[in-house]
Amino acid sequence: MKVVIDLRSGSWSKEHTASMSARTMFYYIQSAGYFLCNPEYMTEREGYNTMLLVCTVGGKGHLKYRGQKYCIEKGEGFIIDCNDFHYYASDKQDLWDFKWVHFNGCESRAYFERIYENNGPVFKLFPNSTILQNIDDIHAMIKDGNKKIDIISSCRIVEILTEILLSSTNETQELLKIPPPVKEVITKMEEYFNQDINLDALARDVGVSKYHLSRLFKKHTGCSPYEYLLNYRLSQAKSLLKSTDLPVCEISQLVGFNNPSHFISLFRKHEGITPFRFRKYWS
Repeated sequence: MKVVIDLRSGSWSKEHTASMSARTMFYYIQSAGYFLCNPEYMTEREGYNTMLLVCTVGGKGHLKYRGQKYCIEKGEGFIIDCNDFHYYASDKQDLWDFKWVHFNGCESRAYFERIYENNGPVFKLFPNSTILQNIDDIHAMIKDGNKKIDIISSCRIVEILTEILLSSTNETQELLKIPPPVKEVITKMEEYFNQDINLDALARDVGVSKYHLSRLFKKHTGCSPYEYLLNYRLSQAKSLLKSTDLPVCEISQLVGFNNPSHFISLFRKHEGITPFRFRKYWS
């Protein structure tokens, strides 16, 4: 590990120790700051249990992460998992000014990995972005010792992560343009959900291999075809449990489960309660 804190006047950083309950419940801030770098500023490390969010507000910096190199200019930022090896430093001529937040908790890594999978660690700050404002809010709270920082900053982090995820080029395209094979498979599964559905047959129907279909489906829906079908069947089952007096074994058949015991087991695994208990809440 090597860190060279070579900073100009006006730089600051501050640590924050979240309560144990906040660490259990929320996304939580670990530290934050604003660095105006001199030419020798750099950080090189790994194995640090934190997520790092950086936004460039002036000059440019250089990032090395997961075998790739990136130049981070004004209007851009990056997010990384600091457990992995990482290196970032100021450009020697165009000195780097950046705002940053270290955070952790909840599904921080799952959020990050989805962002990284879609678009890598670097993101753009579009004209309508609220990322910098949310960072400024976090900065103000940590500097002022706001007693509600654990709750409010959790909300700000979620807003930041969600914006980065939705504004990435790949994710926007995915949300707006699901490819025809995936649309067709979804239509077939929702129409014939109560019948035996075979991935090989679905793939043949839409003209792609089952492996390509699985990858494409996961990319555009966030789950596998099997998971999508299972969730759809369980949703139909819950509707029947709420709105009818049909026996559970019959509902199992109606939504595509030939084995009632298997249905009950899956229902309990996904919902945390049995179908019988679920029905009691609505009767």
